[in-house]
Amino acid sequence: MPVTVAQILTAKHDDDVFISGNLELAQVTIVGLIKAVNESATRTDYEIDDMTGPTIEARQFNETDENEEGGGNQASTAFPVNTYVRVNGLIRAFSGKRSLNCHKIMPVTDMNEVTCHMLECVYANASSSQQASSGGGAGGAVDVGGGGQIPGLSPLQSQVQMIIRKETSERGCSIDDICQSMRSVAPKAIRDAIEFLSIEGLIYSTIDDEHFQATDS
Repeated sequence: MPVTVAQILTAKHDDDVFISGNLELAQVTIVGLIKAVNESATRTDYEIDDMTGPTIEARQFNETDENEEGGGNQASTAFPVNTYVRVNGLIRAFSGKRSLNCHKIMPVTDMNEVTCHMLECVYANASSSQQASSGGGAGGAVDVGGGGQIPGLSPLQSQVQMIIRKETSERGCSIDDICQSMRSVAPKAIRDAIEFLSIEGLIYSTIDDEHFQATDS
C-alpha cells in the first residue's frame, strides 16, 4: 500500500492493526530522503523524511551478520545520507514509537518516482473512500472480480497480481504455480510482469526469489 509517513504516524492503532481513513495499513511502501543512518552488528536504521511530517525509522536487518565481525561489509552496503529511497516494509509500534521493518529498500533513480508515489497515495485513499461509500468495505486494495483489470496495470500484470494475491500462505505463490495457471503465456512475459510488480511494491519475495506474496493480501 503506497502511503506517506504522516499516514503511518497518525493511523489509528488497535491490536496490531493500523487504520488510516478507510485504509488498513500493513505492508506499505514509502518514498523519502535518508536523513540519518545508524549501523550496528545486526541491522541498519535509517531516518526517512518524505516532507509530510516527522521522520520515521526504517530498520533493515542484516541477513549475514553472523559472518561479519568487523562490520566493514555493512558500511559498504548501507545507503548514504541524502539518498532518496523507496522502502517496502511492515509497520511496527513499540513503546509508542512507530517504525518500519524493511524487507526491501531501493534507491530512487528517477525523481519522477517521488511525484508518482504521492499520486499513488492520493489514488489509494480516493479508491478506499469510494469503496467504503459503495459498501465495499475498508480494504486497502481495489477489488477486482474475476477477469477484471487493476487500474494502472496491464491485463497480464493484473492477472499475475490477482493470482499472487489469492495465495495467503507465508511461503507465497511460486512462479511455477503462476506459469501453470497461465499456460498460454510465455514464462518470460510472466517473469517480466512479476519484476514490474515487485519494483512497484505490489508484491515481495518470501522464502526465495521464486516465491512472492502480495503486499495487500
